Amino acid sequence: MGSKSSSLNNTELKPLVDDSLSLSTDSVPKQTRCHAGGSLCLFACCGVVLIGAIAVGTMLGLSSPMIPDIQRDTSKNAIHLSVTQASWFGALVTLGGIVGGILAGFIIQAIGRRLTSILSAIPYIVGLLLICFASRVWMLYLGRVISGLGVGISSLIVPVYIGEIATAEVRGMLGSGTQLCIVIGILIIYGIGNCLPWRILAAAAIAPPVLLAILSFFIPETPRFLMMKKKPDEAKKALRRLRGVSADIDEEYQELEDSLSQEVKPASWLEIIKDPGLRTPTLLSLGAMYFQQLSGINCVMFYAKTLFQEAGFNNPTQLSMALLLIAGVQVLFTFISCLIIDKTGRKILIIIGAVFMTLSLIMFGVYFQLQSAHSSYMNEVALNNQTAMTNGSTAANPASHHVPALTWLALVSMMIFIAAYSIGIGPIAWLLVGEIIPVRARGNSAGLATAFNLFLVFILTLEFSDMLASMTPQGTFWFFAANCALSILFTVIFLPETKGKSLEEIEALFRPTSE
Repeated sequence: MGSKSSSLNNTELKPLVDDSLSLSTDSVPKQTRCHAGGSLCLFACCGVVLIGAIAVGTMLGLSSPMIPDIQRDTSKNAIHLSVTQASWFGALVTLGGIVGGILAGFIIQAIGRRLTSILSAIPYIVGLLLICFASRVWMLYLGRVISGLGVGISSLIVPVYIGEIATAEVRGMLGSGTQLCIVIGILIIYGIGNCLPWRILAAAAIAPPVLLAILSFFIPETPRFLMMKKKPDEAKKALRRLRGVSADIDEEYQELEDSLSQEVKPASWLEIIKDPGLRTPTLLSLGAMYFQQLSGINCVMFYAKTLFQEAGFNNPTQLSMALLLIAGVQVLFTFISCLIIDKTGRKILIIIGAVFMTLSLIMFGVYFQLQSAHSSYMNEVALNNQTAMTNGSTAANPASHHVPALTWLALVSMMIFIAAYSIGIGPIAWLLVGEIIPVRARGNSAGLATAFNLFLVFILTLEFSDMLASMTPQGTFWFFAANCALSILFTVIFLPETKGKSLEEIEALFRPTSE
């Protein structure tokens, strides 16, 4: 540990290449900090805040089943929604999320992690009730923006809370649960969205945030926040509750006290910019968010139905099965990532995932290239036939020159892509926000990373159709493939391995030697 720390102490974005890509496990800790009772409390507390991630998933997936139902509605309270209005209805939740992420950075530093988790339910409930009783399009818009505030707050508080209370041995698994619960929320809303009218669907989506608010009253504040607020007795009591009454917490408490004794004041933006120990992890978290979104994941998910229609899946049953299969694969492989991440490490999973994402997106681009070439050929045959018929000649038979159907290539490519994303950068980007950002910069830096992530979602959601038109479908997917390939270099060169390290040890990786 000492040699690795010293090699990183004077770095900012200097290469962090070492033996961290090894699949071998770390040496067994000197003592187990969390006995069975402590583990039960720890997992229960993480389970409570992860309800917030489920709420995020329901909001992100809500527009998919709701928009067609609104457009089909013929009741006296029906609202007309054009194609453009529908696009904005889907995108505005991320616009609200950008604001929510920035606000959450200030809120968690002012009132704490626990109270922020409780209050995050309010914008969800208000926004969804506004959608439920909407009589005008602007009410739908406002409801999405307000509920988006909850998305931004939850996207920040969930990884931060889990990162601050989890032990090094299980932090990867619990932190990856953020993405797992997001996709579970999406799967749930897809499932019930086919059964419920859109107004009832909005009302049903209130359940997760209400449950989150109630259960958050029973979880403790994080020991790190309490220590930062100069409440050592309360911090020790919270740590004891999380680890178990008979667990030996002296060493962990001492590390916590030593780490925060000189850093009790939240860092300002100027400090974050000037201090490499704060600036570097902030830039790395922004990089992780960039590569998570520039993989094209939300473009694929938001426009999956259109993509598969382009690929030849025009039957409604085929489309429904394809979308449910995508969501199911995402849940399965995110769950697998949660199970193995504390054994394999973060970097190797990101790299493996990025390799397969790159290959699958290349293949999906190849599919569209072949489709384009085939369409050009068929148009030429049709034109020659028309000319031949005009001249009284024998027309060619297009079927005799038909290229074998490649529609399954699109489905297989997407399944591989979703699986690779779900086991790699998808869950790990959120995990890193809770791991690598020092506690005193966590409000501003984690809020910035959350807002940046949702900003990219917003921009890509709005611009994806234009990208398809200007860059062609194959060019668009090859662009995303290039970003996935670049993420491999980013991970190998810049990201440190955090497997098995305490948050204090991770902070030391970025701290200048002079400190």
